[in-house]
Amino acid sequence: MDILNLNYAEFERFLFVLFRVGAMIIFVPILGSKQIPTVMKIGLTLFLSMAIFPLVHDRPMPEPQGLFELVKFLMADVTIGLGIAYIARLIFTAVQIAGTVVDFQMGFGVVNVIDPQTDTQVSVTAQFHNILAILIFLALDAHHYIIQAIVESFFIINPFEINFASITPEYVLHLFSATFTTAIKIAAPIMAILFFLSVGLGLVARTVPQMNVFIVGFPLQIGVGLLMVGMSISFFSVLVQQEMHALPERFMGFMRGI
Repeated sequence: MDILNLNYAEFERFLFVLFRVGAMIIFVPILGSKQIPTVMKIGLTLFLSMAIFPLVHDRPMPEPQGLFELVKFLMADVTIGLGIAYIARLIFTAVQIAGTVVDFQMGFGVVNVIDPQTDTQVSVTAQFHNILAILIFLALDAHHYIIQAIVESFFIINPFEINFASITPEYVLHLFSATFTTAIKIAAPIMAILFFLSVGLGLVARTVPQMNVFIVGFPLQIGVGLLMVGMSISFFSVLVQQEMHALPERFMGFMRGI
């Protein structure tokens, strides 16, 4: 099939692929960053769309009767692409939440840096964990899971029976709530040590009132916190890898719920 010589009906079908892939590229982790040039995003969207279209060309797709139906089906495709990218982005959201909680416990709550992915201010530990998560994401080829999910969505989702009001919102909320559980798991070792340290400093303050616990405790919390961040990197890596390996299952649950 010549992708550059499509008739009107084939071009309509190509638009469904283009909009679904484009929505995914805009919101997916790393590629959706504002630091990635817009021209590169457009080029990658066109390249992936042209690569995927021959694979799904024979799949049943909507045949809109008029401009209104065409826009309606295209918006449905955009929603599917955004949903797949949203599920992948939740992992990085959990990492940032965990880093923010840890920094608050350490006393780094007001020390923020700019996150190039979202162009917002995040804490130092959150940015450090975010960079590690990006490296793990690329090392595991987790972006291949996302592309595979886009292709499989054309085989799993029936375009004539798309119903986002069925189980999909409930499933997305379940994933959103699981993000906080993952964040607590990541931050738990560091938070536990800092909690016991605070309890110990409280006991010292009661037994030795002459000691200025705030002066002693502030650098101590920072030092112990940084030490625990370094020691928990292996635990962090294992947990993030488990979350990324679970992406295909989560994508499948989302697509089957539509």
